Amino acid sequence: MLLVSPNHAQSAAWGFVAVALPSTLFAARLALGSKTPIGGTFVFLTGEFLKVGATIAIMFVASQVDPNIVWWSLILTAVVTLKSYFLAFFLR
Repeated sequence: MLLVSPNHAQSAAWGFVAVALPSTLFAARLALGSKTPIGGTFVFLTGEFLKVGATIAIMFVASQVDPNIVWWSLILTAVVTLKSYFLAFFLR
């Protein structure tokens, strides 16, 4: 039996936000990015770098804000959120 507490749910929410928010901002930046091939590559690479940095920063903030964070819940939700993008891509 899997016991789930409010701490698990809050940690899962942090995991979702840590992945979904930077990814949404990255997609918006790509949509507004440069139309030239070199500019598009630069926008993509810098955007990806900033997305990973923002994800790590949000997880760090979560650890500072919530002392009762359940790490396995946060990481598992982050991984599931990352994988859901692949599922959405293949199902469309």
